[in-house]
Amino acid sequence: MTTKRKGIQSVEIGMGVLDAVVRLGRPSSLTEIAKASEMSVSQAHRYLASFVNTGFLRQDPATTLYDMHSGALRLGLAAMARLDVFEQAALIAQELVAETGRTLQLAVWADLGPTIVRWFPGSPPIYTTLTIGSRLPLTQSATGKVFLAFQNESFVSDVLQRELVRDRTDGPIDIDAIRRQVRRDLIAGVDGTTVPGLRAFAGPVFNLQGQLVMVVSVIASQTFKTDEDPAVRERLIAACREITHRLGGRWPEPA
Repeated sequence: MTTKRKGIQSVEIGMGVLDAVVRLGRPSSLTEIAKASEMSVSQAHRYLASFVNTGFLRQDPATTLYDMHSGALRLGLAAMARLDVFEQAALIAQELVAETGRTLQLAVWADLGPTIVRWFPGSPPIYTTLTIGSRLPLTQSATGKVFLAFQNESFVSDVLQRELVRDRTDGPIDIDAIRRQVRRDLIAGVDGTTVPGLRAFAGPVFNLQGQLVMVVSVIASQTFKTDEDPAVRERLIAACREITHRLGGRWPEPA
């Protein structure tokens, strides 16, 4: 159990006000910020005035709305420069493996397409030829479908065309339908199409500009009960959202 350290209460409350401005995601009124930070308007106003005075927030003289300012930007950029993307993802990945027992992988976009860069074995472990450095297909893997939905289309077009020419066994593939579904659900799933006997869910992680930076996938063999899949699916979405937030990224609304 983690013991909360004794600190300065006013600082903690003030950071709650800043967090409220961040969560609102747009220039906001005093009333909106007070409500989001769960305090009175008069109390919120005092904290906002201090943050304006120190350059962390600004108040538009025409609209009176508050928004982030240069001090917050400098702090955020410094924090982002010190963040190890994979370290942050690994911390949450290990928690997810411990909770679900399922194997987890991280993948990024490389020259030849979606490529596995981290592997966290579950319990019991799965046996597969997939390993760090393996490339995954765009249309037949959960990871690939997430890249297909959220990666810049100019990046994926050449890899996709080569894949479609090479694999015509199942007839035409509706790429637009795949993209629509993944963008709507913010997750993709497959059952046996990448590796027979294995099923997987994959979710996206985004950066500050809302760009896809990695894909997190959980993999299960037939040992794992399928009736546990919906809970694992939701847990994966929550994990991807948490990694995104830790990286200072922007989690999208379902399309």
